[in-house]
Parts: sequence; C-alpha cells; structure tokens
Amino acid sequence: MGNRKPAWLDALYVQQFFTPCSTHENSKKNEKNVLCLDCCISICPHCWHAHRFHRLLQVRRYVYHDVVRLEDLENLIDCSNIQAYTINSAKVLFIKKRPQNRQFKGAGNYCTSCDRSLQEPFIHCSLGCKVIQFQFP
Repeated sequence: MGNRKPAWLDALYVQQFFTPCSTHENSKKNEKNVLCLDCCISICPHCWHAHRFHRLLQVRRYVYHDVVRLEDLENLIDCSNIQAYTINSAKVLFIKKRPQNRQFKGAGNYCTSCDRSLQEPFIHCSLGCKVIQFQFP
C-alpha cells in the first residue's frame, strides 16, 4: 500500500453513496455512485461532466453494502489478502467492514480486524479492515 495513505481512500470510506445529489435533485438519476479520486467527493452521473478529466471510481451496491470492482481498485491500491466476492460475474470487494457476531471462534480463517469468517488464504473481509491494519504517517 506504500508509505502514504491516499486522500481518496478516506473519502471512499466516509462519503455517502446511493443518496440523492443535492446539485441535481430535480433529476431522476441523481444517486451518487461514483467517487472522484481527485476531488475526494461522491458524485452522480450528472456531475461526471465537471469531473471528466479526473480519475473516477464507480461504487456499486450489493445487499445494502457498498462494493467496488476488484479490477478497478487493484490498479489504485494493493488488494492482496482481501476476500473478493463474485457478484454478477465480477469480483468485488466490500468497502467497509461487515462485522459478524461470533461467540465461539473455532478453527478456520477469520478477518484480522472484525473476526468475520473467511475463505483461505484471505485475512481481510473488506478494504476498510485491511486499511486498519496499516499505519500511515
């Protein structure tokens, strides 16, 4: 992941997606589902024109959780050891940790941050859980 955490990584974690865009509230397709990596803000499809020369990352929704395609994210940051899930024929990563209540932790593989059960050889269930494990200056 390098020595410095990119600013867009924090934005990806804290920005609200799939909420109405306040700039384009009169449009039917105004849900913010893209992160502008250069401005560190979430935008709707109508905002794309103003950010057309910026780096953009599309956020998708799966069972009420925000996900990003592994193919899009691995060009930006090290995604090793994060469990990917196949959704609509594409590998995706969850952005935020998805805690799982476990009273008994038996044999198996678990997320190093939130104890979610994972497949071998993964040690993180989401991008957020991986980022927690690293110290940035």
